[in-house]
Amino acid sequence: MNSNYFEKKKAKLLSLFKEKKYTDVLKNGKKLLKKKHNDAQLIFLLVLTLINLQKFEDAEEYLKNLISFKKTAEIYYTFANVQKKLNKFQEAIFSFNKAIELNPNFSEAYNNLGNLKKLINERDDAIKCFKKAINLKKDNIEALINLANIYRENNNYEDLIIIYNQILELDNKNVKTLYNLGTAYIFLGNNLKAKDYFERAFEIDKSHIASLRNYINITKIDKNNKVFQYLNKANFENFNYENKVFAFDALSKCYFDLNDYERGFEYLNKLNFIKKENSNYSLSIEKEKFKNIKSFFNDNGYFKINFETNIKNKPIFIIGMPRSGTTLLEQILSSHSQIHGAGELRFLPKIIDKVGLNTPEDFKEYFTEIRSYYYNNISKISSKPYIIDKLPSNFRWLGLILNSFPEAKIIHIDRNPMAVCWSNYKTNFVYSGMDYTLTQEDTADYYLLYDDLMKFWKNKFDKKYFNVNYDDFVQNFEFHTKKILSYLNLKWEDDLKNYEKADRVVITASYQQVRGKIRKDTSLEWKKYSKYLRTMQNILEKNKIKF
Repeated sequence: MNSNYFEKKKAKLLSLFKEKKYTDVLKNGKKLLKKKHNDAQLIFLLVLTLINLQKFEDAEEYLKNLISFKKTAEIYYTFANVQKKLNKFQEAIFSFNKAIELNPNFSEAYNNLGNLKKLINERDDAIKCFKKAINLKKDNIEALINLANIYRENNNYEDLIIIYNQILELDNKNVKTLYNLGTAYIFLGNNLKAKDYFERAFEIDKSHIASLRNYINITKIDKNNKVFQYLNKANFENFNYENKVFAFDALSKCYFDLNDYERGFEYLNKLNFIKKENSNYSLSIEKEKFKNIKSFFNDNGYFKINFETNIKNKPIFIIGMPRSGTTLLEQILSSHSQIHGAGELRFLPKIIDKVGLNTPEDFKEYFTEIRSYYYNNISKISSKPYIIDKLPSNFRWLGLILNSFPEAKIIHIDRNPMAVCWSNYKTNFVYSGMDYTLTQEDTADYYLLYDDLMKFWKNKFDKKYFNVNYDDFVQNFEFHTKKILSYLNLKWEDDLKNYEKADRVVITASYQQVRGKIRKDTSLEWKKYSKYLRTMQNILEKNKIKF
């Protein structure tokens, strides 16, 4: 074939590719390749076409052929990305490394290798890759964002803030980064800095409702507040679902600050209504789960498993209803030199979802799998003798915890039922598993499930966990903390008195409450709203729950 004619045909294919006419490129490109089967540029164009058509297996075959006679960093990089799509992770790692070997300054290859390392849970290597990508190319936004994401997942907020500031240096009007910085400072307990970032976001883009919501959450609102005034006049018809959620949540808080309870509940009910409409949560499925938990332990309490491995970092599980004081208790206890507060960990529910609640054929194998998975994960968090997992809903797994971790310490905290129910109902939880809080009926009914299961555990394991009453605890936290420390076989340390100054990240809904001195009367606050909470009260009263 005439070389000039071949090049013209290839140029035509390139034009079709730019026009995103991928089917035509593939059809005509295959025909043209028969004329010159080793044209690297044409083969690579077909590879990119197949990637855009998501035909990754075909793309892989073309790449194998191409690499057999042409080896460049770009080709290996593309090969690695295709292999990753095909879940051929080890092959992809090899190809990314070959790309880097051929081009040691290949920032994008380091970034994508980092993504792959994170995917296969080699998180330390992932961090190194992202850092290398950024060192090679300071404006590699993807690598900066990926490093920020992994720091956030690791609750490493100090390094996270450094990365966000690097992003901000590249674009000082990046509203999402301003929002992220503000949120990071909230979790670190620095509301003054947080407000500054949210206000900057507000000035740049008033439609970024998430920033407005976070600003309002940490600000005592008066009627002249400019953010409140803007939001109060907003046309919600133009808002998407997410912004409606943020706006209704924020306005509810504003009106409660202004002591306008009528309008506070109006927006709270609007918030919960639209979330309920978009929720797949089923309380009947939840009831079935609670039934299965009790069934698992009906005949047995202890399965007397002798484990072959010892645990160096003993877990402390703080359990109870959400909003019952678990965060406050963790904040105080984690001020102790021997205790690391790890927050709300998802490891236990994740492994229990995997192993299920059906009676296993081999109990030792069943509990060992829970034990191994959980411990392998928490042992990476801290080297301290005790690690707190304060996921409240772990109250469901008390029996499983005792059998999987006989060394573990379990602290159950209970609180005035109406205080708990009201606090749950008014809180805008992100996690969909908390969607029982979207109606007063479901909130009260879930409390009944919790109360019933805790009575079941009490009958089975009364002496195997430590019970704390929140309202007693806040009246004299030093006295009760010393009792808890005795249960943990630890001695009192004076740093516990200054728990609110502890330099640690708090990302739960209680992030503000644990930063100040203990308030002793919060369990009675629901009474101010009593006439709006009749449904909740009636269900609890009917079931003989005292409050």
